[in-house]
Amino acid sequence: EIAPELVADHTTSVTGKTIGPYRLDSQLGAGGMGKVYLAHDQRLGRNVALKLLDPRLTGDSEQRMRFLREARLAASLDHPSICTIHEVGEAAGRPFIAMQYVEGETLRRAIHGRPLKLDSLLSISLQVADALAEAHARGIIHRDVKAGNIIITPRGQAKVLDFGLAKLLERSEGDAETHLTMTGAVMGTPASMSPEQARGERADHRSDIFSLGCVLYEMATGQTPFSGRSKADVISALLNQPHTPATELNKEIPAHLSAVIDRALAKEPADRYQSMQEMIADLRQVVAEAGGLDHLFSSSGARVGLITPYIPPRRRTLVKRPWAIASLAVGLALIVLGLIAAYLWSRSPQPPAVSQQNLIAPDAWPEPIRSIAVLPFKPLVAESRDESLELGMADTLITRLSSISQIIVRPTSAVRQYIALDQDAMAAGRQLRVESVLDGNIQREGDRIRVTVRLLSVADGRTLWAGQFDEKLTNVFAVQDSISERVAGALELELTGKERELLTKRYTENAEAYQLYLKGWYFWNKRTEESLKQAIGYFNQAIDLDPNYALGYAGIAASYELLAAFGSIPANEAMPKAKTAAIKALEIDDTRAEAHAALARIRLNYDWDWSGAERDFKRAIKLNPNYPTGHHWYAWHLAAMERHTEAIAEMKRAQELDPLSLVINTDVGWIFYYARQYDQAIAELRKTLEMDPNFVRAHLRLGLSYLQKSMNEEAIETLQKAKGLSGSSTEIVAFLGYAYAVSGMKGEAQKILTDLQERSRRRYVSPYYVAAIYTGLGDRDQAFNWLEKAYEERSGWLVNLEVEPMFDSLRSDPRFEDLLRRIGLKQ
Repeated sequence: EIAPELVADHTTSVTGKTIGPYRLDSQLGAGGMGKVYLAHDQRLGRNVALKLLDPRLTGDSEQRMRFLREARLAASLDHPSICTIHEVGEAAGRPFIAMQYVEGETLRRAIHGRPLKLDSLLSISLQVADALAEAHARGIIHRDVKAGNIIITPRGQAKVLDFGLAKLLERSEGDAETHLTMTGAVMGTPASMSPEQARGERADHRSDIFSLGCVLYEMATGQTPFSGRSKADVISALLNQPHTPATELNKEIPAHLSAVIDRALAKEPADRYQSMQEMIADLRQVVAEAGGLDHLFSSSGARVGLITPYIPPRRRTLVKRPWAIASLAVGLALIVLGLIAAYLWSRSPQPPAVSQQNLIAPDAWPEPIRSIAVLPFKPLVAESRDESLELGMADTLITRLSSISQIIVRPTSAVRQYIALDQDAMAAGRQLRVESVLDGNIQREGDRIRVTVRLLSVADGRTLWAGQFDEKLTNVFAVQDSISERVAGALELELTGKERELLTKRYTENAEAYQLYLKGWYFWNKRTEESLKQAIGYFNQAIDLDPNYALGYAGIAASYELLAAFGSIPANEAMPKAKTAAIKALEIDDTRAEAHAALARIRLNYDWDWSGAERDFKRAIKLNPNYPTGHHWYAWHLAAMERHTEAIAEMKRAQELDPLSLVINTDVGWIFYYARQYDQAIAELRKTLEMDPNFVRAHLRLGLSYLQKSMNEEAIETLQKAKGLSGSSTEIVAFLGYAYAVSGMKGEAQKILTDLQERSRRRYVSPYYVAAIYTGLGDRDQAFNWLEKAYEERSGWLVNLEVEPMFDSLRSDPRFEDLLRRIGLKQ
């Protein structure tokens, strides 16, 4: 309970007063939202910083909501350079936040009108930038980044305080909390706010980038970039006047650092860095140019030397404690070993105290990393995106790294969902369940290509390697070679001669053909009938420029195979083209696991060549044991052969390699369906729908599984939902017709037969679908008539005829046994 005198008189001494479990000791500071006190948590015996809402604002519901929102947002952040929130509470109607108490001084006080030393400037900059990058990745912007909101501890760690003006990035115009930060309300500190904030416009993460630029400027020069006699003067300068370049005020700072500051301080958001990660990459480059970081690591990857703390320049001679003097002495004695940037120190787990025992032995370094996700590259300039290049660069590196048996690489299908500009690399890594992520930016400008890339440890955020390339577009292959080799080196992988060869293997030397291939692959990944046809066009253009481009032929094969699988083109029209292209790809290059898997799928679904398909599936898996699609498709082959235990094991292996794949997770359930383990099938399919409630394929499989459990009402409801989500897909409409038929709703089933007949006049409709409905209606003659048509067209659906429960009512008919024999499923 709050002491009455504390509420009544905000100027009264607070020593000994309590609020909840906290005993107040002294006031630390004050702001527009309230005051902050040093307090003692009497439960845990620790000091905290306790922030209380100003009592004059207690009755203001809007301010109260803003205060509590600050707590919710800040409490969701977990980063070494962000002040930790211990507890959010309320006592006597007054909200409070108990925060980590950070000993040290504000960055503004450390600067005190004088430039910081370069090493201190860079280490603080990187720490603060990384903290803001973490916040932005969670949809949070600070909106009041300034030197006064950054504490520097005696050990050199930066802590960003007071997300009191933070807000969720608007996700929609109808956001329930949008009114709290309405356009037109000027929020922030004039000396460091962005121009758009000063104009009362909506702010985004680029406003924080501008404000951080102001902080860098102040550290570099000792003064703010915009000044005046009043707040109005400051805002006028901010909006209308250019800042003086930092190098003109401090000749000792690198020109590259001044350029970073200039770009961050661009008045138009589009002219600034478009992400904090992009700014971090340039700051790291400044660090490298200032002396580099490679010398801080042994050949084994273990760190050497001491972790030396940053102590603000004015205080270096004021440290009196013996341990601190000893620490400084050791640090100076070993300065020849090089300075470790405090950024790396801040991102390492549990930084040790500064002493001679701080040497980190190789056996103390984290375990070797054995899994990686290569995320889609982001554009350096958002307005000139080239998604085919961004996703294509990632796909190329995925292909190269997948040739290394020691490491699991998430496939392109798993990472393509992370193409959003504000995607947080660390969050993606955690979701993909990998130990490292490769995150990069890429931009094509005329005949040049610029790439920045960093390899991060997901466990602790360490940067394992970072690089920047600015080359002619024709040198894109050399850039890929360099990135692949450096990643393998950073992960300390022992490569065989063959793996080393594949790591830098180029499938074409024609840069234009490669660009066309990337466009084809981009449209292939959209997986619609129209996009697949566009993909075939680009792949054909690529092989016109380079007739020996194996990947181009593999793309054509994959496109035609999918068009047949989707029922867009009859199998006997699409599959021969797919097979010809797949064989051509393997004639050029027999080492591609993807091409062997594609050929195996064609042998399975079209040739009904069971032994040939198994041979090619095994070849694909041998070439790349960590290729999830190889295991996925091989599981279908095993299920068709009624080898259910093996099929389940292969599908589970595919799921382990690509745990977020909705298709693979769905098909885990579908394999159980074919094994007649319906309860397990339903359980697996429900898990998939927890991942994505709108995934059509999972609803379809779940509905058919319900039918086999005689849960007909649930089945029809689920299939109707799938129909709505798919836009009345022919496949789903047909299986809904089957569900109506077996549920006794013959009139509804007949309506769907009429619908399919009408559709067939406009587009291809597989006879297999019609056969399924007639089977449900109990019309055996019509069912076999349409199954025979499916056989003549060599429909891929017939591969699973032996294990498909829908046709159980036909199994006693000799015609069914004859059909199985002709397909090759019976001797």
